[in-house]
Amino acid sequence: MKTTDWTAVVLERLAQVRERCPEMRFGQILATIGLLGEDETGHSLWEIEDMEFAAALEHFAADLARRGADSTEPQADGPERRVRSGVMVG
Repeated sequence: MKTTDWTAVVLERLAQVRERCPEMRFGQILATIGLLGEDETGHSLWEIEDMEFAAALEHFAADLARRGADSTEPQADGPERRVRSGVMVG
């Protein structure tokens, strides 16, 4: 896949993620994806490769989709979250 094709695919996926969680600022979405990428690769967002970023983005999108499917279950405190380095994740 050419870089321009890859970029278009990633930007489209980011737009879909943004629609699923409008309460998050764009920087928060990128930070979350960066943390997932770091968890999966052991490298910071600065160091992960494009395909690793795409994999972390897909992981986040799949998690959001799964939560959307589970939204019929009552949630006392909202979605389960984990805190890492002071940043709310997923």
